[in-house]
Amino acid sequence: MNIKEAQFKERDLILFFILTFAWSWLFWLPKVLGTAGKLTLSDPVNFILGAIAVFGPSVAAFSLMYRREGFIGVRQLWKRGWDFGFNKIWLLPALFLMPVIGVVTALVVSLLGYSIEWQYGLPPIMIVPVFLLLFLTNALPEEYGWRGFALDRLQQRWSALTASLILGLVWGIWHLPLFFISGSVQHDAAIPIWQYILQTIILAVLYTWLHNNTGRSVLIALLFHTTGNLTSALIPTYTTSQGRWIGFAIQLLVAVTIVLVWKPQHLARTE
Repeated sequence: MNIKEAQFKERDLILFFILTFAWSWLFWLPKVLGTAGKLTLSDPVNFILGAIAVFGPSVAAFSLMYRREGFIGVRQLWKRGWDFGFNKIWLLPALFLMPVIGVVTALVVSLLGYSIEWQYGLPPIMIVPVFLLLFLTNALPEEYGWRGFALDRLQQRWSALTASLILGLVWGIWHLPLFFISGSVQHDAAIPIWQYILQTIILAVLYTWLHNNTGRSVLIALLFHTTGNLTSALIPTYTTSQGRWIGFAIQLLVAVTIVLVWKPQHLARTE
């Protein structure tokens, strides 16, 4: 890549973050004001605003791809979310790593004598419909942007580990308005902002590991994002401070193991 091309990529990355935050925070702002009692919103309006806001990363990614490469670039990015051309062994961690971490977290929490507020957990009978809902309303609006667009550009300048830490920090900060919106997990579970951002930073390492070992597959990121959110819904250890810290420690252990085995430069086998 020549210097001019690198400058274009870096400029696109900055524009991506600006557009992502502007879009999402603009549509979340009325909901923040509504929770604060400064604005009255009907339930349908609340729902529509939330549904639109979460698409910030994908709107930014596809807009910039169209600006740079036209419909060809848009089509290429879109196809990465439906391409099964990677080694299928990576479906195992994409679909089962977070559930395993969730189960281990629950076991450790119980063994240490702490309680799990199972009343907040999702009934198992709802797994399939909620999986589809989370795929369409959480993973799809975000991952074309975070992993499909931003991660590749960050890795062109920094190592895979450093790129992951940067993206994880930005990804966590992007969620900031949700901590002030009634009905969101972040607000209703009273999760400290700094704890949440720590988790997104660690999770970003796992996403990059999957991304780099599957030929930059967006589909893998979509599945991993969905199973992570589904696991939290099924095993609500996040509702207590002890559960969050134990879950964080286990995720950190997994991330450190990945970095040691796959090496920080690429988080993937390069030979």
